Amino acid sequence: MFRVSHINKTIIDEIIYILENNNIDSVNEETCTVKGFQTNNIINLFKTDLLKKILPEEDLYKKIFHLHYINYNLNGYQKEHNHIRTEKYSFILYLNDADGNTIFEEPIKKSISPELGKLIFFSSDIWHRSEISTNGKKVLVGAVEKI
Repeated sequence: MFRVSHINKTIIDEIIYILENNNIDSVNEETCTVKGFQTNNIINLFKTDLLKKILPEEDLYKKIFHLHYINYNLNGYQKEHNHIRTEKYSFILYLNDADGNTIFEEPIKKSISPELGKLIFFSSDIWHRSEISTNGKKVLVGAVEKI
């Protein structure tokens, strides 16, 4: 499964408000984020009605169990990885217009440009990474349906 959709700017503004007005910590363990800030799981900051606005189809919002926020520093990027061991589906929601495309590898080949409100929903077995960002890309990443 792989699909791209768009989230209304009003919803993005709600998410950014939550991120800016809560004390969130970065992940201490090793992550795939290089030169950037990545949070621990922040699902507890999001009410059900907001999750429903992000992933309303097929009641997928009920199956979101992990969210984290990534803010890339100058020349930040993501190493190639997948999420096959933890979740059935993943999503990336871009919180701003930026550079540093997200590259999807096997079993599909796609390059997605980061645009405010763009949501990519995909099977967790798809390998992906991001190119270097030079202008502070910000994303909300989610895990859907535990394995």
